[in-house]
Amino acid sequence: MIKKGFLILGMLYAVAFAQYNGNSTMFTIDGDQVSVNEFVRVYTKNNINNQADFSENSLIEYLDLYEKFRLKVKEAESLGMDTARSFVDELNSYRGQLTSSYLSDRKATESLIDEAYQRMQEEVSVSHILIFWPNSNPSKADSAKVFKQLSDIKTRAEKTSFDLQLAVYSKGSSKKYPNNKQKYEASDLGYVTVFQTVYPFESAMYNTKVGSISEPVATKFGYHLVYVKDKRKARGKMETAHVLVKSKSTDSPENQEIAAKKALQIHSEIQNKSISFKEAVKKYSEDKKTKYSGGKLPFLGSAEMLTPFANAAFSLENDGDVSTPIKTKIGWHVVQRLQKEEIKTFDFVKKDIEKRVERDTRSNVAKDLMINDSKNKFGFTKNGNALNQVVEAIAKSNVKGQYNIEASLYPQNIFTIGKKSYTQADFINFVKGLRGRKSESTNTTYFASLAKTFESKEVTKYREANLEEIDEDFKNLMQEYHDGILLFELTNKEVWTKAVDDTLGLKKFFDKNRNNYVWKDRVSITSFNVKDVKSAAKIKKYLAKGKDQEFIVSKINKKEKIVSTEDKTLEKDANDFVKQLEWKVGSVAEEKNLDGSVLLTVVNETLAPSNKELKETRGYVISDYQEFLEKVWINKLRKKFLIVNNNEVFEGLIK
Repeated sequence: MIKKGFLILGMLYAVAFAQYNGNSTMFTIDGDQVSVNEFVRVYTKNNINNQADFSENSLIEYLDLYEKFRLKVKEAESLGMDTARSFVDELNSYRGQLTSSYLSDRKATESLIDEAYQRMQEEVSVSHILIFWPNSNPSKADSAKVFKQLSDIKTRAEKTSFDLQLAVYSKGSSKKYPNNKQKYEASDLGYVTVFQTVYPFESAMYNTKVGSISEPVATKFGYHLVYVKDKRKARGKMETAHVLVKSKSTDSPENQEIAAKKALQIHSEIQNKSISFKEAVKKYSEDKKTKYSGGKLPFLGSAEMLTPFANAAFSLENDGDVSTPIKTKIGWHVVQRLQKEEIKTFDFVKKDIEKRVERDTRSNVAKDLMINDSKNKFGFTKNGNALNQVVEAIAKSNVKGQYNIEASLYPQNIFTIGKKSYTQADFINFVKGLRGRKSESTNTTYFASLAKTFESKEVTKYREANLEEIDEDFKNLMQEYHDGILLFELTNKEVWTKAVDDTLGLKKFFDKNRNNYVWKDRVSITSFNVKDVKSAAKIKKYLAKGKDQEFIVSKINKKEKIVSTEDKTLEKDANDFVKQLEWKVGSVAEEKNLDGSVLLTVVNETLAPSNKELKETRGYVISDYQEFLEKVWINKLRKKFLIVNNNEVFEGLIK
């Protein structure tokens, strides 16, 4: 968390000036230049709500403030505070908090969040045929082979029907291809929505028209053909409960009929109110997980439910409604609607979507764009021959996860990012240093993928270490943290702590300015908070007889606590109540409350204006002393460091 409130943070604003280049000098401090860009940036950020009007008075006021700020930072640097270990550690801590949000393409991330929300509005009914990769590290030849197989299936499906091909490949291999030992999966997934499948598959199903078949789509599993049967508006989410009577298609016809009749009987008992839904769950349900919780299931979208179950649940119009028995692949269900939740607004779900995007493989899109951006901005070159050489050498050296290869024998550069180069030896050491079980693969494709991982990792690290070179926003924020930390530490030392700890200086300042700390007309009062009108009347009689507070309280509270008292001394203009009091010793003001209680206020003494003692106004004196120390300090700094203003540039900013 960023905890020092004075740090200058916020949105950046761009201001165009016809007369001056943004790099023109606004003023110098001992030769150090402060540009127009810098001044305008902080001026607009610290004058929000249209207060940055570039009027002469506004600019004069802020220029004075900013000169003071730069003077303090200059002093801190002259004292070497920016090289102290504590300062460096704190600045690095802030930097670590900032960099994570700059290590992906932010525009791409926002686009992915928006895309996911748009997809949440729709559910897609899909079937697919998947040919799995032949191994965990498929070669280019393997990929081409699987792609060709699926392309052929698509051609046949378009000539016949996708359902026919689905039936053929749902068996794993067909009689038509008896020698084909390739592993297949073919299934109808029903309605699916965002985040329920891997991202490439999801994109294929949303980007393919109803009734069409996608091109072969590569995922981590293999290549898929995606057939889109239907698309419908998302139904939101629903919390349901159910009574389950198990019944499978493999059960005997007799047992299936018994299960169906039992479900009808349960529904009839609930409808006739001879049993409540919760009682029916406890008595009949065969779902052990929900049997003792009223059959309650979590909030789910219709795409997350079995299709017949979803259709039954979302057809129920009101909370508490119960469906007729419906059949799914696991049995018969009697469904009760508990609560329905419509799709929430974008602003409401944005944070949740952002977290899911970050955890999902789609975040790789933003990361890949960031990698490419880093290569373009810092400059990137790659030695493909040297890389291929070391990839082949590592693959050949791998014997059951042990790499018999000497890194020092491979000195060639494989790539350069910015000012840093990485050698074959660096990659060998990266492979040897991988944690977990070592791969026994001798496939160059596997080690080529590791080389890509190594490259991405090092490019990301280089970007993180050199963000200031390519991101003006990040550079400005880090400069603001740098200056803010120095300002806090030095001001704390020279002003804030000094004003509290310097008791002699504080006393001397107070004595010199004693007339600034004066009590106005004051009144000493006693408040009697009384439970009822009758007791208040008794107190007023005691007061009229001149009885003191202690006597009155002991008498009234003899059996139970009826009255409480509070003594105060207040200035005449403390509040409206005090202003309205009769400022006469012995006068009593009475105020009745709605609950029957009564507030009696007795004037004990009136006090004329007088000087305050230090202990009575210490907080105000410390604040004023800090302001005094600040002025003295700034005057010293103005004498120590020469400030030269560029009046022509300043006048050009005035609107």
